[in-house]
Amino acid sequence: MAPKKERPSAKEYRKLPIEGEFAAVRLSPEADAAYKAICAGKDALSVKRRTVLNRYMLEFCASKVLRLNDQHFKKEETFSVGKGKRVAIFAFKAWKWRLYGALMTIDGVRTFVGVKVDEDKKQDKANRTLMKSAADAISELEEHDDR
Repeated sequence: MAPKKERPSAKEYRKLPIEGEFAAVRLSPEADAAYKAICAGKDALSVKRRTVLNRYMLEFCASKVLRLNDQHFKKEETFSVGKGKRVAIFAFKAWKWRLYGALMTIDGVRTFVGVKVDEDKKQDKANRTLMKSAADAISELEEHDDR
């Protein structure tokens, strides 16, 4: 019998240096590269995105109860990922830029794990294909509960 394949861990993802007593944000390598690009950008749009995104993430981490509205942080949809498992996908939103991921508990801390980015949204409607891809990526993580 083949050995069971080891699942990747969200603990390997970069934890953003955002101070907050109640939560954390971690990004997959793919999402982290997109986030770093807007952090390094000097153009007006990158500065605007970076400013609001960091403000929303700080509020997320500093609040015991989520107080962000749907324009800032939203539960988009829940996807079936096989074997009776489901993943709820959330998005941080900033000026036609979306960070898709899920809420998980890592080391006892509520954590948003971002795995996919829609860097240049053309319409207001969420990208369902990208969200499904995010759900599949989340379901592969060892921290995803098997409910």
